[in-house]
Amino acid sequence: MTGYCSEPIAVAVHRRIANALREEILVGVYEDGASFPSLTKIMERFCISRPSAIKSVAVLKKLGLVRTLKGSGTRVYRPRRAIGVAIPGTADSEFFAALLEGLVINCQKSRIDLIAGNIFPKDHSLRAREAERLARHFVSKRVNGVIMQPITYNAEAEKINRVLERILDDAGIPVVLVDYDIVPPPERSRHDLVAIDNFNAGRRIASHLISVGAKRIACLLCRLSAESVWTRYAGVDDSLMRARGVLADRIEATADDEKAVAAGLKKFRPDAIVCSNDIAADNLLKTLKKLKVRVPEDVMVTGFDDVKLACSTSPALTTIRQPCFDISTTAFQVLLERIGNPSLPPREILLDAPLVVRSSTRKRGIRNGR
Repeated sequence: MTGYCSEPIAVAVHRRIANALREEILVGVYEDGASFPSLTKIMERFCISRPSAIKSVAVLKKLGLVRTLKGSGTRVYRPRRAIGVAIPGTADSEFFAALLEGLVINCQKSRIDLIAGNIFPKDHSLRAREAERLARHFVSKRVNGVIMQPITYNAEAEKINRVLERILDDAGIPVVLVDYDIVPPPERSRHDLVAIDNFNAGRRIASHLISVGAKRIACLLCRLSAESVWTRYAGVDDSLMRARGVLADRIEATADDEKAVAAGLKKFRPDAIVCSNDIAADNLLKTLKKLKVRVPEDVMVTGFDDVKLACSTSPALTTIRQPCFDISTTAFQVLLERIGNPSLPPREILLDAPLVVRSSTRKRGIRNGR
């Protein structure tokens, strides 16, 4: 960090220096118990007077970040930190469980406590109450920051997310979002966001389906789907429009609704169906089997996430592989940076997600493919 070379207002300067040093301590520039720079080094680095250097160190002592020990000088003291995680789908999907596992590993490496509390229940109607309870629990535990996947699949989702945001903001707790924002695009909240590039993932799926002979592609969806799902489907539309000047059809149904799926097949006659995730795709495969529709001979099916289930379905699923550990690690690092420097502008970090081709989209005329 470059120094400040003037001191127009002594009080303001020593607080600015203290804030800069505080950020460095919190992000790990100095090891716990390590020697802290002397007053002379602080004076030289920031071009300040000795009284200002003394005052800046005094601020750090008051915050409990440094301690002066007899015979040992001033030492860094990094108190045990904690972060909260609110991912409201852990009980529903292997994808969310993998994210949580990645956060646990990162916290253990950094000696940071992870507080998840009770993950939101499967019953979506209870999620609003449980989400608010968890946010207040984070506040009571004085966590340093929160990694959160916003609530979805709820008509009041945006309102609920705003309540959570207000609770954490009022407590001065920074938030990093994963998967999608708390506001629908094209708006962006002021929180950091870590996700995959869902738009290009959708384009990747559609391009693959086109390459293996799909003529009519449909997307299976629910109106309350997460924004990430809508973004994927927008990518599917983009590839189709560029290649053939058409958009994908929309089958509004749950994957296990035999009647609704049959109606969608009859109305649109797709030869490929894109699902929002692998669990939905697996349910769709079962529904199609009941309807005596062959996959991939009559209709191809794709999933999303590449959970373990994707390999054990019949046929095995073509899907997009979510880099769960990379997402959790990136979100963790972004949160540490945000804690260390709250004034950073909001960032949106999109990770790449590869296509995994399996039997559910086997190219026409090719047998025994996977």
